Amino acid sequence: MNTTGFQNEKALIEALNQKKYQNLNKNLQKLIRQSFQHFEGIIHCELEAGTNKSDIKITINQESHTYSVKKGQGNSIHQESIESFLSYLKIEHHITQETEENLQRFIWADGTLDGSGDIKNRLSSKKFKKRYPEVIKQLQNVFDQIKRALIQRFLIDGVESESSAEFIYYGTIHKGDCCPTNDVLEWVVNHDSRATLHVGKLSFQAWNRNLKGKKKGEKKRGIIQLKWGGLKKDIKKIAKVNLGKLQEINFTKTLNQKKNLNFWNILKLDPKEHYAIRVKYQQYGTVNQQKVWAKADAFIAKGFVPQIYLEAKDFFLDEDDIQKFHLTPVEHSGISIKQVDSHHYQIMKISPSTFKKLFSSTILAAGASLYYRKQKKLVLNPAILKGWNLSEEEFFEYYSKVLHLKVGSVIHPNCQSCLKKIKRYAKKEIVKKIKNNKKLSDFIFLGKGNFKEPFTAPWLFADGKLQKNSRFPFTITTGSGRSKGRYTIVVKPKG
Repeated sequence: MNTTGFQNEKALIEALNQKKYQNLNKNLQKLIRQSFQHFEGIIHCELEAGTNKSDIKITINQESHTYSVKKGQGNSIHQESIESFLSYLKIEHHITQETEENLQRFIWADGTLDGSGDIKNRLSSKKFKKRYPEVIKQLQNVFDQIKRALIQRFLIDGVESESSAEFIYYGTIHKGDCCPTNDVLEWVVNHDSRATLHVGKLSFQAWNRNLKGKKKGEKKRGIIQLKWGGLKKDIKKIAKVNLGKLQEINFTKTLNQKKNLNFWNILKLDPKEHYAIRVKYQQYGTVNQQKVWAKADAFIAKGFVPQIYLEAKDFFLDEDDIQKFHLTPVEHSGISIKQVDSHHYQIMKISPSTFKKLFSSTILAAGASLYYRKQKKLVLNPAILKGWNLSEEEFFEYYSKVLHLKVGSVIHPNCQSCLKKIKRYAKKEIVKKIKNNKKLSDFIFLGKGNFKEPFTAPWLFADGKLQKNSRFPFTITTGSGRSKGRYTIVVKPKG
């Protein structure tokens, strides 16, 4: 790790060690909330580092957690010698001699299996792939088969680590995101890097091929290196999902602790015989025609749960407990739970097939999805129309008629002003249709007509308040995947 990394760890330790939760800044309080069940008492924070995957350890009373700390643009995750890595592969995964030799060829890239080739024969990874495509194909196939175990080693366990990281924290004292390593593992396993060789989202490469034969670079040869491109952005995405889960869990616990009965009074339910249940499984959506996440994040069930069980579970109950104690779900008790400090969450993300079912046509969605500001983006517009299952002819005909414009292109720079008018009109029309159609509005905001009870959400917990759910001021945007061919219309809170 570079000096900046060590300084950041030291600063975190100084800011946390021997402090109390209430004395920390908001960012560090969030870090503690995201990883500890209880945070009353003196905080102890110490350096781990060395060969450990965890960099710091935080303890409050009897509860301790370890963290791998990341910062800046550097995205190196793991390094070890090719010999050490091959030894692990042979013992744990029984790789063939072909795989062993191909890995040696790739890492040394000088035509030999031990790095003894001439400097002039050393190849970059791109040139190696071009010259030996079958080697890359064979290695990638092996990595794909064992990638979860490899990522566990690279990201969490390490080679000789005595302390695995339970959480990854990306950031500084003042700003950062914290994620459980299990959640990070799932993300990295299910996303792929575009590198020549990759293990999920991690790129697999030689630390330094030293193509020019410099003396200082020779000691870095024969070392494998794993990098995570887009680490900062990905951690933010994972943390956002994790914060949502945490909010749902904490709200469920608060209801089941029954110390403050205000929420139960709002629900008009007897807390003595009712319990909050967090939704754990996806539910069948009638319109989606497949299992998706329901509108309700939690709901209420009636019955009896022993107090000793509640305390053992720290007052958290989910759908598995419904079966265990034969509880009866209460209809119309579903609650949509939002992060206390979040105002930019999605009310609903609508795919092309769902949009057509709800609005009878995708013509408005296509119009709302167009690019018009930057000329270089205009070339993506034909693909947008295709993604919304529209021909250019029907698109031109519709908007020429409703806007009294001569619409003849979605890519010509002279049409940018026209495209702007189309986009604004389409978004306003989508908003108008939702406002004027209660059935459509209830579907989008409450999930009515899509989910069975108790998985609709007639209740909303947002900004720390529990209230009846209903249509509130909203805006229409497009999903973040437009440029990558993923087309959606997103309904978000306004403001």
